[in-house]
Amino acid sequence: MWKIICLLSAVNTAFAGVEKNFVNFGGFVCPREEKALGRCLRDALNTYIPQLATGVAEYGVPPCEPLLIPALSVHQTAGPFAVTSSYTDVTVQGPSTMRVKDVTVDSEQQEIVSKLYIPELKMKGNYKLSGQLLMLPIEGEGHFSGKYGDIDAVVTITLGRAARPSGPDALTCEALDVKFHIGHAALQLDNLFGGDGELGNAMNKFLNENWQKLSDELQAPLEEALREFLKPLADHAFGMLRADDVLGGP
Repeated sequence: MWKIICLLSAVNTAFAGVEKNFVNFGGFVCPREEKALGRCLRDALNTYIPQLATGVAEYGVPPCEPLLIPALSVHQTAGPFAVTSSYTDVTVQGPSTMRVKDVTVDSEQQEIVSKLYIPELKMKGNYKLSGQLLMLPIEGEGHFSGKYGDIDAVVTITLGRAARPSGPDALTCEALDVKFHIGHAALQLDNLFGGDGELGNAMNKFLNENWQKLSDELQAPLEEALREFLKPLADHAFGMLRADDVLGGP
């Protein structure tokens, strides 16, 4: 009997050691060591991201595609660009096709940095803009659509702690920042210059030929869309973890 008790005690001690060195992330058992944890989080996120289009019921994540952005404004006044624009009822398709290429965990800085690749994002909605592009006047109000492809994004998540009524602190996503590079883009703005077809067609051609020079104007709505898409995912994903498992602790 004493031998059995000693054996069970040894088994419990061994499992306690395993639990201390591993993190359970949505069914993925990940090592706590930072490099290994980053690789495991990458694999876990790549498993769940495609499900976001229709939602992940077991974690309370609603359908996220198409993503709706009710309204946003962009003010671009640097150098030869002086444009004020606003967008309403914007829908975005394609975020659930993204793949996580790399995840870096930095417990000392309380940050997680993820590198993503998105094959294509499609946006449509209503716009209103006025100003100058490369000394050319531009104004319009109407419907817009855009396609943006080969997007490499870097997502920086600032982590924090949230006390639970009982048990260890939960991990939280305090802030989420998105920066990315667009490989190619195509944009169509209807009703430019009050519906002047010739001027509108010429300006749309100019925009598509010079979209790289207008990247700040194009990126702002996309970065806002990705933040809206990724923040709920981060909130739910990191809410499953104990803060001590990632930020360090007993």
